Amino acid sequence: MDRWFKDFSLLWALLIGAFLRVLPLAMWQTDKCMRDECTYLTLAHRLAAGEGMTPSNNWIWAPGYPSLMALHERLFGYSEAIVGSQIVLFTLAIILGYQLAKDAGGVRAGRITAWLLACSPTLAFFAGHIWSESIYTTLLIAAVFSLGWARKGSIWRALLPGVLVGGCVLFRGVATYMVPIFAVAMIWQRWRDKSAWASAALLIVAGIAVVAPYSIYASQKFGGLVISDATMGQMMWLGNNLYDPITFDWGVGTLSSLKYNALIDSGRPHCSGKLYYGKAWDACEMEAAKEWIKANPGEFFKRIPQRWAQLFNPNSFVTRHVRLERWAELPSWVAEPLLIATIVLSYIAVLGGIVGAFSKGRGWLMMTTLMIVGYHVAAIGLVAGLSRYRVPLDALFLVWAGVFLADPKGALDQVGGGGWRFWCMTALLLICTPLMTWYLLPGYLPK
Repeated sequence: MDRWFKDFSLLWALLIGAFLRVLPLAMWQTDKCMRDECTYLTLAHRLAAGEGMTPSNNWIWAPGYPSLMALHERLFGYSEAIVGSQIVLFTLAIILGYQLAKDAGGVRAGRITAWLLACSPTLAFFAGHIWSESIYTTLLIAAVFSLGWARKGSIWRALLPGVLVGGCVLFRGVATYMVPIFAVAMIWQRWRDKSAWASAALLIVAGIAVVAPYSIYASQKFGGLVISDATMGQMMWLGNNLYDPITFDWGVGTLSSLKYNALIDSGRPHCSGKLYYGKAWDACEMEAAKEWIKANPGEFFKRIPQRWAQLFNPNSFVTRHVRLERWAELPSWVAEPLLIATIVLSYIAVLGGIVGAFSKGRGWLMMTTLMIVGYHVAAIGLVAGLSRYRVPLDALFLVWAGVFLADPKGALDQVGGGGWRFWCMTALLLICTPLMTWYLLPGYLPK
């Protein structure tokens, strides 16, 4: 750890990163909660009052983030105090991202990654707001870093990545099936090593041990198996309905409550309100979505690229806040460059990350990144897309973007001769570039 604090470039990145996260809170933070933020506040208040986890709008949300907010309410008097912890915790994400990139591409790569993570408008924005992305991103990067650490020593080290990926599951339901991904990554390129298999097994046990107590509690309380959350039915209802997949980005999604209500009234109805409290409502919605997909297979598959375009929208909730004037005192000479920087950093993350991973990526780190990103992208493509869902992936992309930017010529030379790396890289660039451009202008331009 001492060596981190001897690298002055990293220290400056940490200081600038903290400044960019604190500045909006001090200068322009005049907005109230919005959509999921309000739900998190409601759930946190109930938890702090001793009611336990409760559904919200028929959904059973993952417990990690509202529980942490409730803890802040108990300690500091208000749940929103969690943003202070998010700003501090993301310092760890910057340090660990620095080390991952340094291990993959050298000191220069680590420094560039640290600055990219520190200066990303999207990552800075979420650290200052009450969505789960900032802490989930930190947990995810910490889990990946600890996996590399665990591969180098005693099998007992596997407990740490198991605990951290279990924590990811408790913070976001989409992470439910990531424990096997980390187990595979643990034995990657060590197939004949019995200790590697023992480490993988221990990792799985640790992940289950973290999630199981809440899962048992929630399953009993809500009348059916709940691992972390039960939101799939609602998400499938949003993304597989008579209308186009609903999203909530500026210029792309439905932001007006009146328009949203009119839109959902035109779609297939929700399941009966009599199923409100418990797992039954979610199961009913999932079955209804499956029936719709069976009746409309062509429409279902046609929407997958659209959901990916919503996911890879280079604009972000930063854009939404600025365009809706949620930061009322933010001067225009700051706002527009901020929105352009958001777009530029998004392209650098995704496209630069692809080139960096396939040109210089090797071994467990590259494979873990590919499995995590591929899993998230596949899950979102089947359900519903939103730029917010890409935030944790952007952090991983930026690690590889830093590797690429540290030595662009060397990276391109390594894949310039063809081979499977070149063709995979080229295919992904050809797929992701139009996906990112799909909503570029409507997601940026004022109405």
